[in-house]
Amino acid sequence: MAPSPTSIPSRLLQALTSINATAPRLISTPPHLQGSASAASRRASVAIIIRLRPSATVNATSSSSATPSSSSSNSTPQNAFGTSSNPAIALSPSPSTPPPVAPIPSPTTPSALANPKSVQTQLHEFFSQPWVQDPGTTAEILFIKRASRATDKWSGHIAFPGGRQEAEDEDARYTAMRETWEEVGLDLAEKEWLAIGQLDDREITTSLGKRLLMILSPFVFLHTSAHTPVPELQASEVASAHWVPLELLHAPQAKYGVVGIDISSRLAPRSPVARFALRLLVGSMHFRCVLLPNDPVAIGQVTPRNPDGSLPELKLWGLTLGMTLDLLSSMALPPSARGTSPSDLSTYPHAVTTLDPQMSPFAPSMASIFPTFTYPDINLLIWLFGFRYRRLARQTVGRVPRVVEGPDGKSTTVVVDPRVDWMGARVLGSYYSAVRRALVVAVVLRALTAGLGLGGGFWWLRRKMREKKLSL
Repeated sequence: MAPSPTSIPSRLLQALTSINATAPRLISTPPHLQGSASAASRRASVAIIIRLRPSATVNATSSSSATPSSSSSNSTPQNAFGTSSNPAIALSPSPSTPPPVAPIPSPTTPSALANPKSVQTQLHEFFSQPWVQDPGTTAEILFIKRASRATDKWSGHIAFPGGRQEAEDEDARYTAMRETWEEVGLDLAEKEWLAIGQLDDREITTSLGKRLLMILSPFVFLHTSAHTPVPELQASEVASAHWVPLELLHAPQAKYGVVGIDISSRLAPRSPVARFALRLLVGSMHFRCVLLPNDPVAIGQVTPRNPDGSLPELKLWGLTLGMTLDLLSSMALPPSARGTSPSDLSTYPHAVTTLDPQMSPFAPSMASIFPTFTYPDINLLIWLFGFRYRRLARQTVGRVPRVVEGPDGKSTTVVVDPRVDWMGARVLGSYYSAVRRALVVAVVLRALTAGLGLGGGFWWLRRKMREKKLSL
């Protein structure tokens, strides 16, 4: 029986088809860096890896006919000498009785090599398999927890496998595949993996969006076998790996929290006096986050436990949350088919973007990837200065459609609904511009208030002393 159009596998097929059929918005290297030796170091790539985990109740009587290839089931990262160099502890993420299914075969005959199947055709063939359509099959996405290192800006953060581009890398996708192999031991060039496409480039900035650190390119990959290889972690880079069901990323199952950031350490990292003054004047920043269960499938570093012995929940926030929402927003139903309940998956991207179904979408202080501040007046100032941000965020933009080959072999044009550019470069730039203005105004107002208070106190004290002197 075909799955419901509103089921997560159906939505996932829709999202992957859309991503493959449309061109991402790319950000070019800044002109002053083009051709320089540092140009490659200013670019990075990540791999957004998706799998469908079959239900343990699926009939596996013929599983021996679909044994995964040795390159997939026994894949172990090796060093230049061909020996394993990974001390990470691996925990098998695969069910004990996988269903009978073979991965999408690679073309081997001359005719197949001359006319390889399109990604669209392979997607429809994969999602038409009975075990994929089974109601117990779970769609999952791979996150890693970065290793704790004093020299890493993102130490201990939840992320996707990936890293900086090297000068000898062929392109951005090659960077994502190379880094994934190095960090988690998954060879995305194997036939069990299908390269879907690229999401929009992202800018990584610092100093409240004022200085560009690097340009990030996210690529989406799908595992097309029921037998998922066990991640083999590079312990110096990755603390743990986690397969997280997509159901845990949206209401009603999603759990939300807050990540606090000391803004003074970013604006004045070398001056203790300046940091103390900034804490008094502007407080701290808070980012909304999605809380994920800490159930690692592979461990590279031991994580400290809570007093009760449990592992602390993972916090998905910031840039990684933004890329996740960009992927999941492609799972939205057409407007005519959307439900009205904010807890339904069809409310993407609005309910997920704000991480609060009760709040109006695109509220400047509530968007999930944007910070709020300790003091309410600063949030009010951001709202006042954020008129350009709100205008840009509400503008719908379409990803360029193109002609693709459908599952029946016929060419069709995929039309993508306009979407909200809530995390585009212009939106981020305008938002952080409003934040910088708000902070400047808040500091000036506080300084004026403090000056007037001190001046008024000095005037009152002098007046009292003069009155006392005259009374004598």
